[in-house]
Amino acid sequence: MDNEQKTIRRSVLLLIAAATVLFLAALYGASVLRVRVPQRRLEKIEALLVSGDTAAARRMIARVDDEAAAERYLTQCDYLDAEEALARGDWNAARELYAAAGSWEDSADKVRLCDYRLAEELLSAGSLEEAEALFSSLGGYGDAADRALDCRYERAAALESAGELSEAAALFETLGGYLDAEARLLRIAKAATGLADDEEALSAFRGMSPELREKMAALGAAREKLPQDVIAVGFYHTVGLRADGGVLACGDNSFGQCEVGALHDVTAVAAGAYHTVALHSDGTVSAVGRSSEHQCDTSQWREVKAVAAADYATFGLTKDGTLLCTGFYDYREPESWGGLSAVTGGSYNLAALRSDGTVWTYPKLKNTEPLRGCVCLAVNTGCVAGVMTDGSLRCSAFDLSAWQDVISVSASGTAILGLDLQGRVLAHFFRESDAIDFSSYTGVRAIAAGGTHFALVLSDGSVTVLGENAHGEADTGDWILAAD
Repeated sequence: MDNEQKTIRRSVLLLIAAATVLFLAALYGASVLRVRVPQRRLEKIEALLVSGDTAAARRMIARVDDEAAAERYLTQCDYLDAEEALARGDWNAARELYAAAGSWEDSADKVRLCDYRLAEELLSAGSLEEAEALFSSLGGYGDAADRALDCRYERAAALESAGELSEAAALFETLGGYLDAEARLLRIAKAATGLADDEEALSAFRGMSPELREKMAALGAAREKLPQDVIAVGFYHTVGLRADGGVLACGDNSFGQCEVGALHDVTAVAAGAYHTVALHSDGTVSAVGRSSEHQCDTSQWREVKAVAAADYATFGLTKDGTLLCTGFYDYREPESWGGLSAVTGGSYNLAALRSDGTVWTYPKLKNTEPLRGCVCLAVNTGCVAGVMTDGSLRCSAFDLSAWQDVISVSASGTAILGLDLQGRVLAHFFRESDAIDFSSYTGVRAIAAGGTHFALVLSDGSVTVLGENAHGEADTGDWILAAD
């Protein structure tokens, strides 16, 4: 019995010992697993990050208990995903991920790179204001400051092209010496004020209210877009300039004044009583028709930039602002004039606009001082009329102050015609019996007043002639002239 109990006790002890060993082994195994499994999970996450499999890495990171390690690995995922988005050009996604990566490696610089690329996309898409703001926010990053100025310049140029000249001028003004911003600002200021002197024009322009700036700039832009010297009328003939530099003429040809087929590379036309004048692109001048008063003796003229004609005389304005004259009348005094910017003729009269804004006439006409600063003018026997920068019309002999938004003027011995911003024709006839109704015409681009007929160039380049047609001077039905 004693031996049997001893055997049972020994078995129990052995069983307890074995259980203890197994328990200790299990406990040790659990502790090993508790350390080893998380370690292997981290090793696997790192391997996934090395391979670039951020999606799998993110799933495994969700099972990591170490918050600091998990945050570190998620930051790495954000950075790697940002790199991939950057490589495929998804700047918005890349920027968001780099920003989420915070200070990891070069994330901050990559955020600025994404902003730069986004600004470039906005610039390419024409979103200039947004692009400028984004480039500006980058401060000294790369050439971002210069690109912001590029955007502002392009905005100003676009506004100028669209006729929003006041806003364009404000932007050009902030650009200072960037590219040709100062020159473009000066051009707008001169067009708006009609002043030739740079400082005077800028000073006057800066002193204007935004509303007045806008109005005067719009008038100036409209004047600049008008076709210049494309239509002219003589006593009984009409002359037109095509866009290709060819010349058309119809009407009385008794002196060959309509024989213009050989004229080419012409940039401006004028007409006297019985002669036609053409300015060529090389600065030379041709004249055909009656020349018994030497009005066609222009073959030696050079460096001419503008031409005009009186009934029996021809005038040329050279590039240096001096005057050339030929024909019937004593023009020795005007030939000594200098510093001229524009010239016009009518009947036996001559008028010139000087660079300082004054108007000179020959023979001398009274009451020309109010025309100082006009931007274009017309003359005929006894009067001279000038368009002012604010769109009013001043005349040395008649009160035409009721005319508004005028952008062009033409005069003859019969009437003074004005063209307004809306393309309507304004008319003042000296005798009621000569009056013609122009009220049905709109979209007019150029006007020419004659003694018995009047020519209008419409927006499509076609020409309408009103008045007498005894010599075929109104036969312009198939004409298409330069309308811009």
